[in-house]
Amino acid sequence: MNTNLSFCLALQRAHASLRLKLDDELGIYHGISFSDFVLLNLLAQTANSRVRIVELVRPLGLPQSAVLRQLILLEKIGLVVRDGENNERYVVLRPAGRVLVNAARETADSICSRAVTSITPDTVGLVSTALDTLACAPSLALS
Repeated sequence: MNTNLSFCLALQRAHASLRLKLDDELGIYHGISFSDFVLLNLLAQTANSRVRIVELVRPLGLPQSAVLRQLILLEKIGLVVRDGENNERYVVLRPAGRVLVNAARETADSICSRAVTSITPDTVGLVSTALDTLACAPSLALS
């Protein structure tokens, strides 16, 4: 099998394992999925905790319709609020969302720390850099 394809398949297996574990633990302790955590964490890291909805598509890896469905559920439980007009729709992290994502970040960090201990420390930096480079590869840009 091609080395590049093997790498991408191994990446998918690692992602699937990590996602299952994070979904389980975040669900048990915080009542959210890993996908919800990723979205809330993105909002928490932006200025004013406010982002245009269209800007969430790429980092979440979801079509805009799926992002909107996810936001509607998070809005119903009081973690975010949607704001703006037709072409300039924003989502804003509410105080309850900030509290929850900060607590969930500790849980996620603990899981990720335990998972990464299986990789040598000097390799973690190299792998992280390689994955960041892959995520921004021009060949993966949507047309």
